[in-house]
Amino acid sequence: MALDCYFISGSPFAWRALLALSLKGLDFSMTELKVSEAEHKAPEYLALNPHGQVPALKDGDITVYESLAILAYLERKYPDNSPLFGTTDREAALIWQRVMEFESWLVPVMRGIVRPIFFGPLEGHEDAVNENIDKLKAELERYSAWLDGNDFLAGNSISAVDISVYPAVAIMARVLTNVENDLLDKSFLPLIETYPLVSAWMARVEALDGFDAVYPPHWRSQQAAE
Repeated sequence: MALDCYFISGSPFAWRALLALSLKGLDFSMTELKVSEAEHKAPEYLALNPHGQVPALKDGDITVYESLAILAYLERKYPDNSPLFGTTDREAALIWQRVMEFESWLVPVMRGIVRPIFFGPLEGHEDAVNENIDKLKAELERYSAWLDGNDFLAGNSISAVDISVYPAVAIMARVLTNVENDLLDKSFLPLIETYPLVSAWMARVEALDGFDAVYPPHWRSQQAAE
């Protein structure tokens, strides 16, 4: 099997690359790296990605890292397999514009919410996290407008925008649902009540062929244990 994607379970950027591989119906393997064992910092992996981050994709003697570069590579090599960047210049422009909006606006928000909860410090820094939650709400309003009359974030077909935004929203909703801190603003949860168009869109993404195959393994294990 030529295509092999290195990932950390729950990484939204690795998840984006895995969704691209799966939705395109490609034959690929998944190599999970354990953060607890610092496998992403091992010399063998640093030879693939010198930054020690995920994802990284091996395709024979070609190695690609950075998730957007992986999407661009897969789109160029497999253009007819569920195109992720549209089929016209107009579609490509809109999709790239919205992907870059995600990179510029939602990625910093995600980091500002997730990192304090996962790595600390959270206590005493709730106001800073809540500021990012306010920004998240603004982005969810923007996505609701994009989804008004559309099945997906750049029209009625799945695209790179959807597989970029979905993992980020999913991880923030999951983290904020599970964290025990009464000072954090959780008023926008559950999404099905506050942002029904976003919630319905997430359900459509989850129903796509190939979604289950790349669902974060440790999330699946936790759900099975509940």
